[in-house]
Amino acid sequence: MFRQRSDYQRPPWSTESSIRNACIGCRRCIEACPEGILFAGYADTPAIDFELGECTFCGACAEACDEAVFAEITAEPWDQIAVIGSGCMQAAGIGCQLCTDTCPQTALRLDLSHRPVGRIAVNAEACKGCGACLPVCPVGAITVETPKKDHLNG
Repeated sequence: MFRQRSDYQRPPWSTESSIRNACIGCRRCIEACPEGILFAGYADTPAIDFELGECTFCGACAEACDEAVFAEITAEPWDQIAVIGSGCMQAAGIGCQLCTDTCPQTALRLDLSHRPVGRIAVNAEACKGCGACLPVCPVGAITVETPKKDHLNG
């Protein structure tokens, strides 16, 4: 499936702007990723495919880059978090907690105050947006994106 540039999740410590302005398409960051989740997108620029796994924020991609693509890895990697969409099986009354079982930050939890079977809530302060929950969701109801107020449900 071909993805538009706006659909790309960029590596941590980078932005669409920094990639457009500084990336030369050398692929060093892609080759350096020990998780193997980076791929060459438009013009050989790096993007993440969370279906391949999670980002551990190891910094290998940033360290491999000689250009001004990545910010200092001492800063927060990004302001993105997991967002649970309306297609979540919990919203349909079907119990599923694969994402909560997989989250390394325990940022996803089952909120039983919502009936009949609860809903998955995201603790925005704990979530790092690593993407570990994305490939385990059987219906693809989770995305990693910049949070909006209505997405902060936990």
